[in-house]
Amino acid sequence: MRALVNTVVTAFALGAVVAMPVAAQNPTAAEATCDPTANTKGDIARAQFAMTRAVNAAQKGDPTRDLQDVVRLTSAGTDNPTARNYLRGEAYILYLMQPNTPAVVPRSALGLTTNPTGTIDLFLAASAFTVVEQAAPECIAVTTQWRQQKPWLNALNSAISALSANQLDSAEMFAKRSLILDRHAPYAYSVLGSIAQNRKNSAAATEYWKQALAAAGTDTTYADIRTKTKYAIASAASERADAATGAAKRAAAREAIKPWQDYIASADNDLLLADGIDNVARLYVDAGDSASIPVIYAPMLAGPAKYGEIALVHAGVIATRNGHYADAIKLFDAALAQNPYSRDALNNLAATYIQNNEFPKAFPMINRLVALDPSNPDNPLLYAFAYQGMYKGTKDKKLQKIYTDSLVYFNNQSENATVKIGVSEFTRRPNETLLAGTIENRGKTPKTYTLTVEFLDKSGNVISTETTTVGPVAPKANQTFRIKSDKGGAYGYRYKPLI
Repeated sequence: MRALVNTVVTAFALGAVVAMPVAAQNPTAAEATCDPTANTKGDIARAQFAMTRAVNAAQKGDPTRDLQDVVRLTSAGTDNPTARNYLRGEAYILYLMQPNTPAVVPRSALGLTTNPTGTIDLFLAASAFTVVEQAAPECIAVTTQWRQQKPWLNALNSAISALSANQLDSAEMFAKRSLILDRHAPYAYSVLGSIAQNRKNSAAATEYWKQALAAAGTDTTYADIRTKTKYAIASAASERADAATGAAKRAAAREAIKPWQDYIASADNDLLLADGIDNVARLYVDAGDSASIPVIYAPMLAGPAKYGEIALVHAGVIATRNGHYADAIKLFDAALAQNPYSRDALNNLAATYIQNNEFPKAFPMINRLVALDPSNPDNPLLYAFAYQGMYKGTKDKKLQKIYTDSLVYFNNQSENATVKIGVSEFTRRPNETLLAGTIENRGKTPKTYTLTVEFLDKSGNVISTETTTVGPVAPKANQTFRIKSDKGGAYGYRYKPLI
């Protein structure tokens, strides 16, 4: 189920802060000392007063005149460059926040009389904050608040919107423009990575995504984008391995294993974690290193309670496919401990017991499976396989007769079933539950079916009962069904047998 993440970030809905930041939220001792305009005088003091007026004017109307005063006064000398650049940076950001302001303006628009027809790129000009940050590192938190104001946010959201519309050139332009204002947030790098991937430049995409991870660091604010970016890096590595052949394919597969391991170590989404586990297993096979597959699920065996049922089931399937039946049984058992009504865990555990010649242990699992899923002809076949194994394991003629009769009985039950339910979706959310699939009419005449489903909580209590009518279904044909409940908290489902 590997799907490349083309857009790692989504549009933001943050409000623009117009008030002038004076300190970082929850500042460190160093940040609390930030005051780049302390003890100013002359033109700088007047520029500071003009900036205060501009911030107030921006709340009510047009601050342009006051901003022009700030730019003019801070450009009139070279003393105290920290204060001058701080005030200029504020002025350029606030000017960009005004409606319909272009990124590049004539110098005259800012009240400058020298070279009035020349132009100023306001985004580049706002980099005046860099001078402040170099001279007074304790002010970085404050300047970051200015850097991440509405102009930065608008550029970033425009990049994301353009990427979603597959307008890659525009997306790249806006993303790089946002980086002019702030290079320390991961979002623009993620957009640029997705752009490069859409352009089939996997190497460039990975480098941008690595920059996104570096920018995100360990900040919990960026936990979601950090996880998604790791997934994107791993998916791109898998695509490179898929495209290679021969020795190059084995090498690319080995190289792709580490990004997936990094993703798995931080993934908190059960479904995507299961996808990661599947991908690593496939890559070990492609790399010619199937013996290392148990490494994938070793942490899950050691601490299964840390993982979701879907990931545990996928790990169990991988263990079964590679002949590690004892490991698979532990993993399926762990999944059932989390969800006693997981059809996938029951089905796979029963099948693994059969493959491991532990036939008596399979029957309780099959019984539970049939109780939940009675109109699925695949389930009686598990009984048949178990009895077939038991037949092969004994030389007692009487037992062989019993096992043969049982095998034939359940095989016939499967082959002669007149209806089959197949479930393709079971979606569980806190406030709703959805079950969807098909009903196949295996009989000789058209048939209309009434399907009654009970959704169950972890203890087996019925939290919702839903009914739908499907049909008439033509012979040897099928129709889809979709049942939705507005109750959440479901762990499993069972339905009344169809006749």
